[in-house]
Amino acid sequence: MTLDDALRRENNNADLFRLIAALAVIWGHAFALSPREGEHEPIGALLGFDYSGSLAVKFFFFLSGILVTSSWLRQPSPVKFAVARIFRIFPALIVSGSICMLVIGPMLTSLPLGQYFGNTWMYIHIFKQSYMGYVMPGVFQNNAYQDANGSLWTICYELLMYAALLALAMCGLLRLKVVAAFACGAVIVWFLYRPDSISIFGLPNNNDAGRLPAFFSFGVLLALFKEKIRIDARVVLGTYLLAWLLRDGPVFEYAFYVAFLLTPLWLMTLRPIKALKLPGDYSYGVYVYGWPIQQTITALFPDISLQQNQLFSIAVAIAVGAASWHFLEKPFVKVGHRLPDVLQAIRPMVPTRWFSG
Repeated sequence: MTLDDALRRENNNADLFRLIAALAVIWGHAFALSPREGEHEPIGALLGFDYSGSLAVKFFFFLSGILVTSSWLRQPSPVKFAVARIFRIFPALIVSGSICMLVIGPMLTSLPLGQYFGNTWMYIHIFKQSYMGYVMPGVFQNNAYQDANGSLWTICYELLMYAALLALAMCGLLRLKVVAAFACGAVIVWFLYRPDSISIFGLPNNNDAGRLPAFFSFGVLLALFKEKIRIDARVVLGTYLLAWLLRDGPVFEYAFYVAFLLTPLWLMTLRPIKALKLPGDYSYGVYVYGWPIQQTITALFPDISLQQNQLFSIAVAIAVGAASWHFLEKPFVKVGHRLPDVLQAIRPMVPTRWFSG
């Protein structure tokens, strides 16, 4: 099956793997948020260079690179591209920040409520900086980390990738596939070896975040040639064999990433996996609410085991993620799809070229 065929919604179960990745972030974060003596994250211990939560984030960026590039190639409209991304990302962020700061915070803060609500920066943060992490006054002070939502740091990098792709697409680079492929290759090599270069965009290389453009660009590269690239068991097993042959060398890490990222692309097309269709895409809600849920459970039940923290956090996050999708995210996604048509209807005020390639 070609990647182009695999990306057709009826041919894959990408929602399931996105959810698994979001749950892997919660599972991995538990070792830091609810640390227990002698408990170590096993994937990190096995690989030595990465762990479950970070691998999940890399998969998110890789898959995002594929999907948003495919979206642009299918419908090269700057307005539709930008509006779709905005209405997909920000509603859940704003509601999550509101719930954390205006509901969970007042319930758990050690400060008098008048003093807590007197921190006016919170109200500005909810709407203007909803994609940035924050610490709520007097909340989670006895936890291993005081961050209210430490997962949000990735959103800035994701927004940067969208903006960069849109800029290059508007300049016509994606029409020249060979040139675009060389550009993607250059980005991959550069940011894998010089992740600190992310600072030119005003972002820090925290958590090795400077490498994320490489994984996004790998997704872009595959999307550019999706009609020719095959995704099947032979390809995936071949990449694992190559990684195994390189296991004692300096490039094993990179060979492993290729095999790891291609695996879910293949698995999501298998008939038994496709039969496990979810009612919606719960992954983003799970990701956005996962950390606050873990922090809240740790604060309320500090003596529970690491495994109990993981189990309870995952169960609550799935429920919240499902509610977020059905009652918030899905309606806004529909609005994001329809709004450009409304703007186009008043196109005397908006140039037509903004709605088409």
